[in-house]
Amino acid sequence: MFHPGLPDKFVNVASIFLSKLINRAKKIQNLQVRSIMVIRQDEIGDMCYSTHAFALLKKQYPTAKITVWCKPAAASLIQHDPNIDFIIKDDKPEGYIYDLIVDLRGKWEGIFYALLNMPSYRLERGAVRLKNKGKQPHESETIYQIIKPAIGDIPSELPQLYASPLEISQATDFINENRLNRFVVLHTQVKRVLRQWPEERFAAVAVFFKKTYNLDIVFCGDNSELAGIERVQKMIPFTTYNAAGKLNLGAFKALCERAQFFIGNDSSPLHIASLSGVPALGLFGPGQSDTFYPLGDKSGLLHHILPCHPCTQIKCKQELPCMKRITIDEVKSKIEELIN
Repeated sequence: MFHPGLPDKFVNVASIFLSKLINRAKKIQNLQVRSIMVIRQDEIGDMCYSTHAFALLKKQYPTAKITVWCKPAAASLIQHDPNIDFIIKDDKPEGYIYDLIVDLRGKWEGIFYALLNMPSYRLERGAVRLKNKGKQPHESETIYQIIKPAIGDIPSELPQLYASPLEISQATDFINENRLNRFVVLHTQVKRVLRQWPEERFAAVAVFFKKTYNLDIVFCGDNSELAGIERVQKMIPFTTYNAAGKLNLGAFKALCERAQFFIGNDSSPLHIASLSGVPALGLFGPGQSDTFYPLGDKSGLLHHILPCHPCTQIKCKQELPCMKRITIDEVKSKIEELIN
């Protein structure tokens, strides 16, 4: 049996082989698709750029029941998506034979599930990555290419996130309680330190927003980021506001829709904000900006790509890490460009 720690290339080979085994001598256009499982066992940012797959599959198969198997954190992002019928958050879901399995990630769990519960047809990521070897497109385009055999000539569309009426109300309450009118949302913290722009530079940019555009400052994040946010707040000589830990993902999306700007590190709040329609600036370092840049004509990024990129994001041998090469003046200039 394959070991879960083997490199991705072995996972891709196994996934491609399994799909060829399942799909042999079949055309998906000749099959009756009444049930679909979409597997996306990744983080919140990955899920952001996969949501158009649910809408496109529902357009092609309007009567089919669509089940999404994902991580619990990502499930909260899609819980109000009208194109999804069921969400599975278990590590090992009960066996069920689906007409179509669409594996958007390619992990051993999804491979073994399809092997033990063989669907009529299977689409997966490995074949698309092999086809695009050396030039991977944006993640949303990769997702579209994976499902293209199933949806035919239906054109792609932007991923879309949905907030419930309650979540919209919660965002509105936060805005009203803090008497916010025009504001910018900042995400200053990140789980991997090499992805984090220096906190004192975020503080300087907050002052720039206030002096130049008279925008209030709202910080976002989760409860684990509160200490870092408080450090930044103490560097700013006026009152700022903190939404971290107070809003779930849907309410955060609704908050961003009411903002004038968003700026943050390469992390899930950036991708949620960019899909909300707000002008969004992403600050990239070790991450893959070519495949995960913020979508939308109002979004932009800054990224100094070094010869060591991409890296493990654990240790840095550079005297000046890539995130620290992004200057405050660069950020101010990019903000002016996106706002104007």
